[in-house]
This record gives sequence, C-alpha cells and structure tokens, in this order.
Amino acid sequence: MLLSPRLMAYAALIVTAAMWGSNAVAARDLLDTLSPLTLAVFRWVVATTALIPFVWNERGPILRALRTQWPLMLLLATVGFAPNTLVSYLGLQGTTAIFVGLMNSIVPVMVVLIMAVWMRRRPQWRENVGLALSFVGVLTVLAHGDFRHLLALRVSGYDFLVLFGLMIWALYTVLLLLRPRYLSLPAFVFTASLLGLMLIVPMLLGEWWVKGLPSFTPREIALATYIGLVPTLTAMLLFGYGVAQVGPVQAGIFTHLVPIFSALFATLFIHESLYLYHGVGFILVAGGAVLCCLKPEQVLSSRP
Repeated sequence: MLLSPRLMAYAALIVTAAMWGSNAVAARDLLDTLSPLTLAVFRWVVATTALIPFVWNERGPILRALRTQWPLMLLLATVGFAPNTLVSYLGLQGTTAIFVGLMNSIVPVMVVLIMAVWMRRRPQWRENVGLALSFVGVLTVLAHGDFRHLLALRVSGYDFLVLFGLMIWALYTVLLLLRPRYLSLPAFVFTASLLGLMLIVPMLLGEWWVKGLPSFTPREIALATYIGLVPTLTAMLLFGYGVAQVGPVQAGIFTHLVPIFSALFATLFIHESLYLYHGVGFILVAGGAVLCCLKPEQVLSSRP
C-alpha cells in the first residue's frame, strides 16, 4: 500500500533528522584535524558537484533565477547553505555533538515565532503543547535529569555560535516557501549552494594563504564526502520536499528528533556518554513532535 504524500513527507523528515544527527557527529570528529572553513567548503563542493548531472538540463531556469531573483537566492544561500554551515562548524569545534543535536530544538520554536510575527499565523494548541513538551525534554537532558543543575549551567561562546546558526536556519525554513517554483528542488539547491560557496571560498583562499594547504587522509576524504552527499545534499532535498508538503512549522518540528539521532551516533562512534536522562528527554522530545503533527497544516502558497 502506497503512503499518502503527507506520510511520505513525515518519513522524509525523519530520515532528514537522522542524517543531520550523523552530520554533527562526523563533523565533530573531522574538526579535530580540519578547520571549519575547509570542512564547510569541502562539504558544499561535494554536494554541488554531485548535482551537476541532474540539473544540467535546467541551465535556462537557473540563469533566469540568478538574473531576475538574485537577491532572494543570495539571501537563501546565506541563511541556509555554506555560510550557515561555517557558523555552525565554528561553534561545533568547541562543543559536543550531543549539545549541537539538543540545540536543534530551538528551530521549531523560532519557526513558530517567525511565522506568527511575519505571516500572522496563530499557533495551534497542539503545537504549543508539543513544543512545550519537547522543550521540557531538552531541559531534562541539559539538566542531566536534575533541574537544579540548570542554575549552574554555563554557555560558552562556541555554544552561542551554534545557537545563532540554528536561529538563522529557522529563518531559512520559513523563507524556503518563497523559493522559485520554476526551479526543480535539485536545481534550487544547486543554485543556492553555488552562491553560498562563492561567499566563503575567498575566505578559505585567504586562510590557505596564511596557514598553507591542508593535508587530507583517506579517512578524512571519505568522511567529508559522506557529509557532502548524505547530511548535506540528500538531507537538503528531503527537507525541501517536506516543507513543500507539510509546511515550515511541521517540518521544523522534526528537528526535535535530531538530538535522538546525534546522541545515539555520538555514543556509538565517538564514545560520548549516553545516560538514562537522555532517554527520558528523548521520549518527551519525540512525543512533542508527534503531538504537533496530529493535525495537518495548510501549506501557504509560494511565489511561482
């Protein structure tokens, strides 16, 4: 039996969350030897190059978007592609993959706030309860199961960079409604990723001029290629599909699942510790996400 488009979108968003969870773990491992700039550029070069055969026949629409809608495309490239990745990696080099996964829970809250202020969309009661439930789950993990620990919680500059990057991603989630519809999803991702690379490649060239060219081991190349093809390219396509099908609010809710996957992957592959309070928090986070999606959202129309 075939799934409905909405259930297929939910499945795509769950897979996206798993991919993003693996990205935090793989990137945290690589940042011990590669600079954030090098990894961010490598990641998007891989993703952009892989798309060329699939978007070659859309050269005309791509040029049209660059010629007539370049301010929008440049904005989307800045908030959702390579520059945003760079900000996140700058923060990730000084914190843990589990923390980054947990902080993804700020995205659904920011999406609801942006939609309420910008598009005058009143949150549904299920969304409010679900967001609150998920937020309690995040606090449970941050407090290590004892909320008194929150009084002594310290946030570093690296943590603030991670939070800033995620807040910008929430803006991208809403702005994604405005992407040009005459571009296929792969063509849109290719165009925006190319613009994003153009913004940060000069910075990388400057870094290489000062510090010299980095050396890559076969393991680093393989891991960085995985990041470019799976958590970047595949996840961006699946997330764009999910937003188009169920809207930015419900799509954003699924980022609450990223902590579950990032903590599991961090425990399995880079030996970060997993405790009982993680499990309690994850149950609350997932329960809140499910509650938010019980009632379908009417997807707002986007520009042609």
